[in-house]
Amino acid sequence: MKVAAEYYNEYDAEIAKGRLASEGIKAVIMNLNSSYPGVQMGRHGIQLMVNEEDLETAQMILDTPA
Repeated sequence: MKVAAEYYNEYDAEIAKGRLASEGIKAVIMNLNSSYPGVQMGRHGIQLMVNEEDLETAQMILDTPA
């Protein structure tokens, strides 16, 4: 899996995941419950992961305003 986007909060990551799901792209949110303190402070971001073959399409979808 590849990182399609990074977010600083769970809400934005979930919205992006839903946008991808509505287009038939499966996505997984990573770093949500990380014990690494930097993640909770928003320094490293919550990652939205997709399959490598979906990466380009996913990024195009996420780059388009909702």
